[in-house]
Amino acid sequence: PKEVVDPAAVVYEIPELAALGRAFRSSKPVMLTENETEYVVQCVKHIFPNHVVLQFIVQNTIEEQRLDNVTVVFDDADTESFKISGEIPVDGIAYGDTKNCFTVLERDADAPLTPSTMSCELRFTVVQVDPATGEEEGDTFEEEYPLEDLELSTADFMAKVSVPDFRKSWETVGNDNEVLEKFALQFRRLEDAVTAVIDFLGMQACDGTAALKPNTGEKPHMLHLSGVFVSGEKVMARAQIAMQGETGVVLKIAVRSESADISRMVADCIS
Repeated sequence: PKEVVDPAAVVYEIPELAALGRAFRSSKPVMLTENETEYVVQCVKHIFPNHVVLQFIVQNTIEEQRLDNVTVVFDDADTESFKISGEIPVDGIAYGDTKNCFTVLERDADAPLTPSTMSCELRFTVVQVDPATGEEEGDTFEEEYPLEDLELSTADFMAKVSVPDFRKSWETVGNDNEVLEKFALQFRRLEDAVTAVIDFLGMQACDGTAALKPNTGEKPHMLHLSGVFVSGEKVMARAQIAMQGETGVVLKIAVRSESADISRMVADCIS
């Protein structure tokens, strides 16, 4: 069997971050550059109870350069929910090498967790090297390289957790904190809409509802979703997804959790 590698293992190896404890979950890598660029940067978001560790995976594709003191700098990272509490730069990214630098965001426990979009750039010192030997050839200079905006979405703070009996769990959570919403979405195919809703919410599809039944035709599809939020609350959702005309989908969603704020936040993922 293939060994499962914990994506947060790279964080646990860093002494300065040991105090954060175990990660709640880690995102898939997100590209912050085009593939064919001089510097290729991906980001993995490691979610902790009160922090987010952003792991930037930086690859150098320029033969005549070595990159030192590499960090990712944010223009406006102090959002309502987060502020930057630390950075761990990396040195010595030679041609063809890939190394990690890190930025730590601290969460304001008193502020609601709101989705954030942060503009960022790569900053580093370029050391000119001889491509044949890798030896330094004199000049060094500071360089900045723009990256795509980085988004922290509600789904980043949700773990996919299935429940053995969805209906029973749905009744147990109850409707005290239920939020009902209706959305119009632009999709031409029902299965695309179903996949997108699962992605928006970051929750686990239950009862085999991720797949359409064969010969569904134009019938509405019911999607059952469950998860656990970073603060420990169980979250459940029932979504009815139906085609409307050629290019439209109507989504009716009910979200239940142990907190009205979280139910609202999850329902708002769709907007």
